Amino acid sequence: MKQLSVCMPSNRGFERSFSSIETALAFCEARDAVLIVSDNSGDAKKAAYWQGRSAHLVYLPDAPVDPIANARNTFLPVETPFLMPMGDDDELFAQDVCPAIDLAALAPDVIGVKPCVELFLDGTDLSVPRVYALDADTPGQRLRQYIDRNEGDNSTFYSIFRTEPYLSLREYFLASHPTRGSYADWQMVMALIVAGRMLLDRSMLFRYNVAAWATPEAVDTNAKHLYTSVGLPENFRDYNSLLRWMDLFVFASRKGVVPNREALAEVQAGELSDLLDLGLRIAVERAAELHPALAELARKGLQERNPMLKFLHGAAVLDCFQPGLKAKYIAFLKSASV
Repeated sequence: MKQLSVCMPSNRGFERSFSSIETALAFCEARDAVLIVSDNSGDAKKAAYWQGRSAHLVYLPDAPVDPIANARNTFLPVETPFLMPMGDDDELFAQDVCPAIDLAALAPDVIGVKPCVELFLDGTDLSVPRVYALDADTPGQRLRQYIDRNEGDNSTFYSIFRTEPYLSLREYFLASHPTRGSYADWQMVMALIVAGRMLLDRSMLFRYNVAAWATPEAVDTNAKHLYTSVGLPENFRDYNSLLRWMDLFVFASRKGVVPNREALAEVQAGELSDLLDLGLRIAVERAAELHPALAELARKGLQERNPMLKFLHGAAVLDCFQPGLKAKYIAFLKSASV
């Protein structure tokens, strides 16, 4: 039985996506996995070349134009217990340096497997490694590992995850999140790390194309778009930290993410509260002069020790950036317990 589906939503034309699809397909043929490509490019040459190319390829032409819908379309044919998202400008390789991890033999507390990652930029010699596991015993310790080791990129998003918890989180996000903004990829990855350990598989190399984040100007423009495209204000750096940790608090509080109530209470009162404090402090530092009411709400939140009450103060601070967010985040938190 196949264990893994590599899921690639694709919008680029034939030439620009060729290397990504070719390397991913070669990987899947080598590892007896399946590559699912959901293609909304409308490129007839691309469709003619890839359709029927391999028994390891599921090619979905005429896919939905909307990026979220196209990403979702890649998951519909998944029948394997593990999946791996991949962009159509990245590359994936099998390496012979050591045996591959047997996905079928993973312990129940392992949520997934990280490949070795290499950041690259077309036309340059850029090659930056990101090689680490997230394998601490407790949810809070794994969060700390991620924060200490990610070095400013979310390449962990492109890892192998257990299909059921991954798709459950995605569907919850689409059904309940206040904005459904793509900026939440970071929070969703961290919630999966809360749920279980991530092992490192040195037999896999994922080359992550950083073209969209190659300069400070590109970072600012593309990051801003993630927020403004879903109706949030342009001053995203004033609130994005708090928004991230508010999302993570909810995602991590869903039933079944941590093994029991005691473990949930521990991570809420520990690492999750510390991260909320970080977001509140940044909001005060950046916006206090223009918004004295915001500063007062944030300071009250920083003094609060009860995690749920701290979250409510955070919701009130978000409301200062966009009226209505407080009610949306309270509803979001309530939905986590349903």
